[in-house]
Amino acid sequence: MTAHSVAELREAWRAIEAGEFTHGPRSAPTARGAATVWTPAPGARVVAVVGCAGGVGASTVALALATATEASARVVECCSPLASGFSAAANAELGTEGPWRRGNRGDVMLERPITDDATVPVPTESAVEWTFVDTSWTTLSGAGAGWLGSVLRTLDDVVLVTNATVPGVRRLESCAELLGRDALGVVVGPTAKRWPRPVKVAAAGIPARVRLADFPLDSRLQVTGLTPDPLPAPLLKAAQNVLALLRKEPT
Repeated sequence: MTAHSVAELREAWRAIEAGEFTHGPRSAPTARGAATVWTPAPGARVVAVVGCAGGVGASTVALALATATEASARVVECCSPLASGFSAAANAELGTEGPWRRGNRGDVMLERPITDDATVPVPTESAVEWTFVDTSWTTLSGAGAGWLGSVLRTLDDVVLVTNATVPGVRRLESCAELLGRDALGVVVGPTAKRWPRPVKVAAAGIPARVRLADFPLDSRLQVTGLTPDPLPAPLLKAAQNVLALLRKEPT
């Protein structure tokens, strides 16, 4: 197996975000920064839900937020098809549109990529009030040449998701530094009052510009993953609390 440096791997990821990797014969390379920029529909509110590490529950948080809006909403999942958390989450599959597969859960539409090089989510046939972009910390670490980078540069609402462990909280702190501006930190696990002391000590290092909210961990979903079944009530209640923080005007 050929070894690659961290710099080479980072460069490869940036090329993927920019849409420079394709299946079949390649056309001439596209200059970085020339990638298509995604422009949300007028009036739509877009929230980036960023997992600070793998398996922390960012997809569950994104789906819970979309469901808790009680309005027309969609979740755009931005990961490899093999890593999808929504493969079994829809009540009904609606087919494909370009490089995206669509399904729905009531008023919530789920869009997930079919290929690793899917770029720019296609417009929905009907306008939605909320769009939640489910992505990972790697979006924060790149140069932002692709549409994901363009989204994060312009969004007012960014939710950083991690778990209630010392490494998890440290990852949240690192992602907050990479983002470099206001964000909402969602910590999956017990309530903040029940965090172990080492977690509370680690949380003291999170920048003041990041507001914290806790989010319950559901043991059933840990085993089954997301299914078409309704989300548990405690998760929706926590999501409503997060939405209330998002809706507040900055102080």
